[in-house]
Amino acid sequence: MVVATLAGVAYPALAAPLQPLLPVLVAGLIFTGFYGFSLGEATEQRVSLPVVASLLCLYLLVPVALYPVAAAVLSGEMLLGVLVVLSAPLAAGSSIIWTRLGGGNTVLTTLVVLASMLLAPLITPSLITLFADSAVEVSASELILELGAIVLAGGALAYVVPDGSVSESQLDGFSIVTIGALIYAGVGGSTLSLEPSQLAFVGAIGAAAIGLSAAVAYGLYARGMRQDDCVTVLFSSSMKNMSVSVMIGAVLGGGTIVASITAFYVVQQLVSSSLVRHLDASVGR
Repeated sequence: MVVATLAGVAYPALAAPLQPLLPVLVAGLIFTGFYGFSLGEATEQRVSLPVVASLLCLYLLVPVALYPVAAAVLSGEMLLGVLVVLSAPLAAGSSIIWTRLGGGNTVLTTLVVLASMLLAPLITPSLITLFADSAVEVSASELILELGAIVLAGGALAYVVPDGSVSESQLDGFSIVTIGALIYAGVGGSTLSLEPSQLAFVGAIGAAAIGLSAAVAYGLYARGMRQDDCVTVLFSSSMKNMSVSVMIGAVLGGGTIVASITAFYVVQQLVSSSLVRHLDASVGR
């Protein structure tokens, strides 16, 4: 992520040719997130409280609670980047990985990922349009159609490719390269004007989103929910999808928006890693 950002600043010439490929790249990342999911096992699970709580936190509590806080300090493209990432669906890869490492229920996390992706074409553009400043031109209908087509394409590809034909290392390598290309295209597409203090505040918003998830998970635990389901809620209710966010950010403006999204994402990953270590220590694993 850092290399891609620096490359976009130092040598932005290839950003323009990459712009038309952004939807294809995001569809590829959605494929990597869905590939290998046991859809049969997931659909056997009933829509339970952890799933509902995660979706409500992801698409309602996190954006509604944190966007006004961001708006009180940030403005312009930096604020728009926060809005985009707060409105994004659940990150498939990282949410499942952190749930597994934390001892949670990855099948339920898979359900939340699938549901959030299916809802994203409608909810994500609606949230951006609802909160965006009137000076920002956002076409909700175009975002709905584009996101819908991308999610369907990525999901369909994951369905038709036989299980086991693509290794985990190949999926990981493709994901890293593709996310780097998305960041490069977004950063190289516009002139950056960033203040470290603003990036730090964006990171604090990312940490606060995890904090809200932790509060919801703890509240459910206090009311008797099983620990593994609470861990699932913790990592399935605020881990925002970077690839979708970067694609939308690149379409809406580019560099500063993408830098804001990247700062949010990096802090979320760091906080999640720390939480997993804490969970490991608390159960003596």
